[in-house]
Amino acid sequence: MFRLFLQELRFRRIAIIGWGLGLCFFPVVYVGLYPSFADQMAGFQEILDLAFYQAMGISMGSFEDYMASTVTNLVPLILCIFAVANGTGTLAGEEDEGRLELIVTLPTPRWQIVAVKAAALVLALLIILSIVAAGAALTLQVISSQIDTNVTPKNVFFSLLGALPLVLAVGMISLFLGAFSPSRRVASVISAVVVLVSYLGNNLSGLIESLEKIGPLFLFHYYKATGEALKKGQSFENLLALSIITLVAFGLAMFFFQRRNITVGAWPWQRAVIQS
Repeated sequence: MFRLFLQELRFRRIAIIGWGLGLCFFPVVYVGLYPSFADQMAGFQEILDLAFYQAMGISMGSFEDYMASTVTNLVPLILCIFAVANGTGTLAGEEDEGRLELIVTLPTPRWQIVAVKAAALVLALLIILSIVAAGAALTLQVISSQIDTNVTPKNVFFSLLGALPLVLAVGMISLFLGAFSPSRRVASVISAVVVLVSYLGNNLSGLIESLEKIGPLFLFHYYKATGEALKKGQSFENLLALSIITLVAFGLAMFFFQRRNITVGAWPWQRAVIQS
């Protein structure tokens, strides 16, 4: 089981390094350039008050709002792409490539296979997010003397790590869809729709009063990318809700993978038809 776990990490090592360093440039550039146009933020805010930008969760009234709108708002959204790609590729993708058929022939229960792959995905997301958080914190430390803010590098680091439950939830939902759907393509499309609808739906529910009641239906409802959250962190209730969603999705992935007909490419309720 441990050897399988190490093998899973080897498969992901290039993606972890690439996504970690590549995504790290995002906060480094956005935070590092802030002092050069900080005086112009007030003028930008009039434009950003438009409904379109509010729906995207963008506000530039202060450095805290700027950080929340760019770094803590968009980094988790971008990392969700990695979570979807790896989550759906873990089971459905390996089945499409013909590798999963060999793995299930090992003397290892199917539930352990899912557990190992889920653990490798969790560790990959944690490493990537830690690299990005460290890059953002170090950048703020460098420019801290040039800006007026109460936000510390420690706040930035732990604020970005606070996005881990969100991306884990997306990763486990993608893993479940990979075990449930007939192919990786179908699982990827559904996972991408879940992320996009959750992000836009959450922002719109905060703007339109009639949609407030359905806000809890969206994953991003449980992750606050605001200036206040940047300093105080995520609430325990939101972290608990995302943790429950993650565990439920993981449990469903194990349940459906136990009953999956490998290489058949069918929904769980379909049965293989023998051609005469």
